[in-house]
Amino acid sequence: MDGDARLSAEDFLRTRGTEEIAHPGGTLYDHLCRVADRLAAWGAPPDVQLAGLCHASYGTDGFDTALLEPSERATLVEVIGPAAEALVYWYGSCVRRAVYPRLGEPGPVPFTDRFTGTVEQPTEAELRAFVEITVANELDVLGHNPALAAEHGAALGRLFGRVRPRMSSAAWQSCQHLFDDNGDWAGEPPVGAVQIDVLDHLVLTVADLDRTVDFYRRALGMRPVSFDAGRRALAFGTSKINLHQLGAERTPRAARATPGSADLCFVAGTPLAEVLAHLAREGVPVELGPVSRTGAMGPMNSIYLRDPDGNLIEISNYP
Repeated sequence: MDGDARLSAEDFLRTRGTEEIAHPGGTLYDHLCRVADRLAAWGAPPDVQLAGLCHASYGTDGFDTALLEPSERATLVEVIGPAAEALVYWYGSCVRRAVYPRLGEPGPVPFTDRFTGTVEQPTEAELRAFVEITVANELDVLGHNPALAAEHGAALGRLFGRVRPRMSSAAWQSCQHLFDDNGDWAGEPPVGAVQIDVLDHLVLTVADLDRTVDFYRRALGMRPVSFDAGRRALAFGTSKINLHQLGAERTPRAARATPGSADLCFVAGTPLAEVLAHLAREGVPVELGPVSRTGAMGPMNSIYLRDPDGNLIEISNYP
């Protein structure tokens, strides 16, 4: 977002008294800025960030306090532009009980305007922006109000699951971090909690080191490497697979180190069609796929095969 545009929007919010309006996590101004920051972190376009910053300007179906009347839309257009203001109006005028159940359905979604009673139809881009702002807003509210999280967290978790096809991968990843496997609100990690950024390496116990190294080199293009006076591994990207020979495992090791017990997913930079052609040339059978799956960053397409020990190997492309 252009710095001047954000400053102008923030000035507008302050002149409308948002720093004196209480809201979970401090003031309404604090909340609006956090929503805009979250959208920026997700990589939302500038107009969506500005709309997120000003999303409560006309009040909402869940928050009655308004900074402007609907008749004053031209005032907000002057501050953030027509595209961002249109998103703010969709957000503020939406009758949620009529719209939310339809957001997970493909195709057009009619919006009932709570100010006029009319029914209009946003574009698909506007629907996606509406979902993104909704998720950013609700995550901030839940994160700053435990009582609301306890009361509404599960329902919002189900809503986010339904609207996921219209959600960015970054937004969905945030939802996955904040809701547990049952869809209930789990909350932000504790202050000072350990943050894990990336998988460095994993260990496979194998029946035959040479056969395993040859398979991963031929089939998946991994680089055989040696370290620590003869230990063997397979390198790829910024990670590697360390190999333990069955019966001669290094310590410390897994409590039940068994060949064939792993289920691994690798994201390929090579298109799956080319991966399939390569595997066919190498005589490596594909067990399943291509099929649609869900990875750490959202929807992806996958194929499945087995390594020499029977470990299940998933090779995936993100769209």
